[in-house]
Amino acid sequence: MINTIRSEWTKLLTTKSFWWTTALFLVLSLGYAALSGVLATGDNLYSLWLFAGNTVTGLYLLGFVVLMIQTIMVFTTEFRFGYQTQTFLATPKRWVVAVAKWLLYLVFAVVMTFITVLLCFYLAKALASDAASSTLVVWEDEQARRIMWQYPVAAGLLVTFCSGIALLLRQTAGAVALVLMWHFAVENLLSFLPRIGEYIGKYGPFTNLYNFITDYQSIDPGWDATMGAVYFGAWALVLFAAGIIVLEKRDA
Repeated sequence: MINTIRSEWTKLLTTKSFWWTTALFLVLSLGYAALSGVLATGDNLYSLWLFAGNTVTGLYLLGFVVLMIQTIMVFTTEFRFGYQTQTFLATPKRWVVAVAKWLLYLVFAVVMTFITVLLCFYLAKALASDAASSTLVVWEDEQARRIMWQYPVAAGLLVTFCSGIALLLRQTAGAVALVLMWHFAVENLLSFLPRIGEYIGKYGPFTNLYNFITDYQSIDPGWDATMGAVYFGAWALVLFAAGIIVLEKRDA
């Protein structure tokens, strides 16, 4: 496993798409944080407060989209260029390759998300007025501390979810299209269906992930925001397990 992780790390560092998608993740996330700071001028009551949640909105709306695409590319790039045969010859146990890719990128995504969250906070504070900047004390703010662990956890869950989709489909465009449609449209549209729409709206995986990130309770008193993360995690693990099973059975 250790040698497989090392080889996968070498592949990751030598893949151009990994670098430009990482740069795009940072630019989009930090760009929105910078905008939040610039708008916190303190000229009126609306612009006086700098909220931690506002500074990382770009990370959730835009950065996580890039993260999902990057996760899929980690798994599908080899199939796109036909390198998977050599990989499986070197490591006959295919599940080891899949787990190594998942574990490696999971750690990277979690660490990158945590660092980006902190950068968003401090960049917004640096660009805000003195009065607005003083309203956000990063390590003492309850919302900021919650975001510091919730966003990395959400990143890890997304990596697992998208890894499963990528292993099942093996094709970048198809996997990206499915994940983005599911994330942005499918659950919202299906929620309008008569009778079953209410349940789809409540129990959709991305709906529950959103509730976890925003700390919003939407179903009943026994199903809080943290349960939303557990529920999404269950979906992610099932998809990842199914992806490994399909990987083992399909031709290389």
